[in-house]
Amino acid sequence: MEPPQVDARRVRAARIGVLVLFVGMGLMLGTYVSRVPSVRDALGVSPAGLAALFIVGSIGGLAAFSVLGGLVARIGSLALIRLASVAIVLGFCAMGLAAHAGTPIGFAVALFFALGAFETVNALANAEAATIERHVGRSIMSQFHAAFSLALLAGVGLGALYSHAGIAVGVHYAVNVTVVGAAYLALASVAILDGRPPAPESVESKDGIFVTLKVAARERRTLALGFILFCAFTVEMGAADWVPLAIVDDFGRTEALAAAFYAFLVVAQSSVRIMGASVVDRLGRVTVVRTCGVLVAVGSLIFAFTPAFWGVPLAMLIWGAGVSMGYPLAISAAADDRTHATARVAAVAAFGTIAGLTMPQVVGLIAEHIELRKALLLTVVAAAAMVVLAPATRPLEGAPEALREEDAGADTLGP
Repeated sequence: MEPPQVDARRVRAARIGVLVLFVGMGLMLGTYVSRVPSVRDALGVSPAGLAALFIVGSIGGLAAFSVLGGLVARIGSLALIRLASVAIVLGFCAMGLAAHAGTPIGFAVALFFALGAFETVNALANAEAATIERHVGRSIMSQFHAAFSLALLAGVGLGALYSHAGIAVGVHYAVNVTVVGAAYLALASVAILDGRPPAPESVESKDGIFVTLKVAARERRTLALGFILFCAFTVEMGAADWVPLAIVDDFGRTEALAAAFYAFLVVAQSSVRIMGASVVDRLGRVTVVRTCGVLVAVGSLIFAFTPAFWGVPLAMLIWGAGVSMGYPLAISAAADDRTHATARVAAVAAFGTIAGLTMPQVVGLIAEHIELRKALLLTVVAAAAMVVLAPATRPLEGAPEALREEDAGADTLGP
């Protein structure tokens, strides 16, 4: 289904507004990640206890995904993103207060609602980015994700400055997230092209509050895209969670040096995402996803088996290029059909949350028996699955013409 025609100036304004949404998400995630050690110390929990708190937060994200499509059908995406923006600010402030009070249960409850609201914004921003992509007629989704990656780095850097200055977690959370929330409220009507709920007689309105779960269960293509995102998230988070530790433990290097070399991966990922529009328009989604899978496998193999440390930066650059496009292309493909687009995006994105809940623990269990960098060869399996499932990203009828032409020769997985 083609999106209604919108004035080009309105599309350009919405593109900037959605870019702000992605930058804000990156800054908020960087704010959260950068103070994890301080939160652990303030709450007085063990690593296992901290992991339990993270799981509670992830469950909040899954709960939000499950009802998101139904909520959009009832109140519209504009009202929902405004509610989620307020909820994020309140959630982060509550997390800061719980950390100050040393209350793990309070922190877990606040994290549940904060990440639920965050994932709501995430799904709505990705669905809107896909709408803008359709109006532009080029594959620009990766550019939004590049903005997210760079903002995440900036958020982590700001967090380091807050920590160095001895500023409390609660103050850090409140200041950063309130600024982002205010920007969201100010720009929501600009970023959302059509935030009204669908008509009562529409398919979206009739499918119920759990429409996200329904489309995930009944559509082969949506499931395949979800598994692509699961694999993409596995290879990305595998690097984020374990590569710095593997550099320290398996190569005997310092934590600072490990962080610096991990930055190679993020820079490579962001650089490819910035160039992603021209690459996808020239090669097509299917070819790009397959190429990313191959690059991840090559980078993982170099990292696991390099006999000398010089192989690590090379592995990070190749691995970073490989993790660049799987996530944005799976999300973009999920929104090809505007009917239930937000529900499909939420369903596909939920697979990333599930990967975050399960795969780091799997790598950790494997690392109990073999060298950590060899345990990360699990990412090669995920990369191979991306190559096999790549045809699911082939654009549907109604997607930008350039994409349909580039992917016309690829096999596809139907709904």
